[in-house]
Amino acid sequence: HKEYRRQRQMCIRDRFETVHAGGCGVMEGIATASDGSVYFTEITRSVGCSDARGVQGGRIWVIPPGGRPRVFREPSNMAAGLAIDAQDRLVVAEGADFGGRRVSVTDLRSGDYRVVAYFHDNRQLNAPNDVAIDRAGRIYFSDLRLFGPETIEQRIHAVYRLDPPAAGSGAKGLWPIARILGDNAKVNGVELSPDGRTLYAGLCDPGTNALGEQGPAPLDRTGSGGLLAYALDAAGQPGAPRVLLDLEKAGCVDGMTTDTEGNVYLALPSSPGGPGLYVLTPAGQLVARLVLPNRESPMNVGFGRGAEANMLYVATVGVGKVYRLRVGKSGSAPAP
Repeated sequence: HKEYRRQRQMCIRDRFETVHAGGCGVMEGIATASDGSVYFTEITRSVGCSDARGVQGGRIWVIPPGGRPRVFREPSNMAAGLAIDAQDRLVVAEGADFGGRRVSVTDLRSGDYRVVAYFHDNRQLNAPNDVAIDRAGRIYFSDLRLFGPETIEQRIHAVYRLDPPAAGSGAKGLWPIARILGDNAKVNGVELSPDGRTLYAGLCDPGTNALGEQGPAPLDRTGSGGLLAYALDAAGQPGAPRVLLDLEKAGCVDGMTTDTEGNVYLALPSSPGGPGLYVLTPAGQLVARLVLPNRESPMNVGFGRGAEANMLYVATVGVGKVYRLRVGKSGSAPAP
């Protein structure tokens, strides 16, 4: 049985295709527009990506249908997580480490850029990391500090919800913001079920806010890694959590995506069984585990759209690559 699993993992691994290589270290944020263009981010960390000219500001890349990767935006304000809604608006979590520390929305058709979140309770956000959008256009995003020298303003790691202003309301400026999760667990990736009724939160706590770039910080803690599921009410408020995956202190859940059947695809840069992609049913049953070439560590995962809806894209850390793999399921496209 072990030999069969090993051969099956080797077979899956051999089907991964490299679509981008040569990044500085952390590739993130897979999202696909309606025309099939795939966007992803490159976090150019100040430790490892700086030189005598200074600190880089991050990049957002795009792979046009049938084309080669090119830079979409530089600097990206250290963009991490991405999401694209049904109107082809790119929602970006701009992180710390000389980044924007905010959430922005860009209309991919017109290029119009707007900042929609920057503060909570008159304090600047720490480092928005991942984003998800529901059917009502509400934006859910995680805010945690993993690296960067900036002062930590929010004294708690949290997940927030942004409520878009009603049409014709005359509202201007930043969107209304609410902290909906805030028990100080380091929620990294966030995702919604295809029907928008469940919020998934990936826990990832390496035990530091700086990953070697700062000394000990007040929020440092070594917590659990895993996946939690929260039922959402009509207003987007979460209920009690359900534990779907518990990695204890030996693993980390980063980015994630879902297919049309509601299965959740998790990028695990570390786990007791080694890094890879886990696929869970909505009930938390593990139905597949995929190992990347050279056992590389995935950071984010997302599906293509249209004719490429069954193409799974994977961003990695350490080697700066993006892979793709054709699978037997299709990703859930943004609902209008």
